[in-house]
Amino acid sequence: MHCLTVVYQRPDDPEHFKSYYAKTHFPLARQLPGLKSCSYAYPAAIGPADNVPFCIFQAWFDSPEAMGQAMQSDIGKTVAADVPNYSPKGATIFHFAQEN
Repeated sequence: MHCLTVVYQRPDDPEHFKSYYAKTHFPLARQLPGLKSCSYAYPAAIGPADNVPFCIFQAWFDSPEAMGQAMQSDIGKTVAADVPNYSPKGATIFHFAQEN
């Protein structure tokens, strides 16, 4: 399995982010072709920490090739173009293969 991870820092308007993400962006992301599963969460720090992400999204695919095809699809391009609507600061995106 292969995981696409998107990390967002705290936005200027957290309530707008949460509302838009739940009602608009996440439903779009769930339409990515080849998607096996996906989820998002709002993590909390353990102890003092200033750099905890505001939101983390993970999407699982069979392979890096399937992930790449999803990102290059029409819906993948729509998902990417939607990010400024709720996260003007953008996001950090990375991927990895599941090791266990």
